Amino acid sequence: MVDGKKVDAEIKFKFTCVPDSLYDTLTVNATDNVNAKIEGKELTVTFDKMNNNTDAKITLMSKGITGNYEFTIVKDGVNVDTYDDLINCTNKSTDGEIVVLRKSFESLNYVNTTATNNTEIFGNYNSKKDSYSFKNEIYQFETTFNNEFIKQWNEFAKSNSNYKQISSKVNVGLRVQKDFYGNGYTINMHNLTYPSLITRVEQEGVEYEIPTLSANDLYQGPLPFYTLGDPNSLPLVTAYGQDNVGIYVDGDNITVNDVNIKNCDMGASLQFLETVGTVLEVNGDNNTIKNCRLSNGRNVLRSFSSNNLLIDNSLLSNSMNFLITTGSNEYIPYDELSNYGFTNYTDGSKNNTTIKEHLGTNAIGDQALNDYLMGNYTNIDLMRRSLLDIQGAMNDESKIEGQYKGSMTINDTYFYHSGLAGICFETLFNGPFLYTQSPSMVSSIFNMLSYEGRPIVPYSATKVSGLSYPVTVELTGDTKFYDYKVANDVDLSGLIEENISMIASEVLGEEKNITIDDVFPLKPMLVSQAKSGSCIYSDSDKEYINIPVAYYGGATNISKLITNDLNKSIEMSNIEIDFFDRYIKLTSDGGSLLSKMKDVMMKCVTIVVGFEPFEFVCVNNTGYLYGETPNVSDLIANAKEV
Repeated sequence: MVDGKKVDAEIKFKFTCVPDSLYDTLTVNATDNVNAKIEGKELTVTFDKMNNNTDAKITLMSKGITGNYEFTIVKDGVNVDTYDDLINCTNKSTDGEIVVLRKSFESLNYVNTTATNNTEIFGNYNSKKDSYSFKNEIYQFETTFNNEFIKQWNEFAKSNSNYKQISSKVNVGLRVQKDFYGNGYTINMHNLTYPSLITRVEQEGVEYEIPTLSANDLYQGPLPFYTLGDPNSLPLVTAYGQDNVGIYVDGDNITVNDVNIKNCDMGASLQFLETVGTVLEVNGDNNTIKNCRLSNGRNVLRSFSSNNLLIDNSLLSNSMNFLITTGSNEYIPYDELSNYGFTNYTDGSKNNTTIKEHLGTNAIGDQALNDYLMGNYTNIDLMRRSLLDIQGAMNDESKIEGQYKGSMTINDTYFYHSGLAGICFETLFNGPFLYTQSPSMVSSIFNMLSYEGRPIVPYSATKVSGLSYPVTVELTGDTKFYDYKVANDVDLSGLIEENISMIASEVLGEEKNITIDDVFPLKPMLVSQAKSGSCIYSDSDKEYINIPVAYYGGATNISKLITNDLNKSIEMSNIEIDFFDRYIKLTSDGGSLLSKMKDVMMKCVTIVVGFEPFEFVCVNNTGYLYGETPNVSDLIANAKEV
């Protein structure tokens, strides 16, 4: 690239002869596909037009001594030496260019503290203003995930001046539309993705630095899939959708090879990755990510509705949530015409009708959900059957069984250091409240309650979800999970935002110590069941857990994990976490509405998420890879040819 335009490549190499007298007797030979010329201590190489990728070799000779330089010439490849080259080949190119990295692109802090000739700053940095020009350089696209809530909220906000619209755009550091050859170099997007401010806090006499977002930071965390409350203020609960992306592989038949990609410098905690986005996302079919290191993101790799994706001989590490998240953008909308059999929670009788009729305001299904929230029932079994009938009508497995909308093969790849699990199969949350604001009492309750002069729930969207199609993931070769974590450090906070304690305190005027573990009691339930299922590994009075796979979402999730071609099988057990089973036992003990608000607020999560269990595939306590870490030299030894 010269002034943003492509010109024929000419590359200069400096070399050294020992002893120095050899310079005078040097000659050079080269294969026919390159021209090589020696001038003093510099070798200049120029390239003819290539019909295909081809290998080349240059030999320097003196008095029977030879030195060889071998490389691959990439047809139509563009050598990238500067950040502007990188942007011109990706975000500012209509169809994209084949990128061949000639340098690393690192964080400002790395460049300032590490002397190297092969590293540039990622971003155009203005030292006088201490700022970047990313706003004019990033690529944006309309979210490919379900955005029904965003559309409905924005329509509401248009006619209500007290509320702000929310964006449905995803920010991208680099959009890759053609092959990307990394040559082992690094792309670190810290300057773009990481919070730009630091807050200093002190605990027990120790001062900590906490990364803090400013209003100008472009990466503010994922878009909402659904929010109960005001998404711009203090939402009661938010379930997340698609996140911002570091590198977005956008197209078919693309290979990303031999590059070290990270969204930021790794801080002291995985919690610091909350807003930095996904490291790499794939959108397209028949793509390959090989010989790569991907690290330091809220999630590391995301692939939805992409077929035949190959992750080969790579290392994925350091995610706040999951190292790989996969699922489908396609889903079946609500079936309002078919009849289903619904159990009456008061007497056990069956009623054949549509979900629209059953969940109408004050209809029997709506009444069941109202009484579920308030705990106004004595027959737990009948209430359970009644609500699961509703869930079954909205999540009819027979409609999607065997219809996979995405596939991935993970070969010879290492997983290391996730906050929750290595691989996540995600499905849309699909509780009854997402369909028709049922139970109707939720709006009534929160219309009575306000925060800072506004209703807690000013608007409730309807018909925002549906039944997600499944995907498949196949593990092959020497794929390994070096992903032990202290069991009590498992953290769900990065998946769902909740402000129940704050709202309870502000609205009710009393302290309500409600945490994410109350709303989603994953940690205590997971640890308890992992112990009983022999999935906890103990060492030095600490308990560890290794979770290769999570099935995430409170609706039907029949995605498929295939492990037949793993070189060494992993002894694993499936653990089912049934949040609904915990909450349905919270029946009324009398008292006022305010005294019941804690239970009501917690149960509100299940009416949004759905009543189906979550599932976690855990490594048994055999000591598989415990205490070991991935060895990058193994990946280098196994590196596949271009």
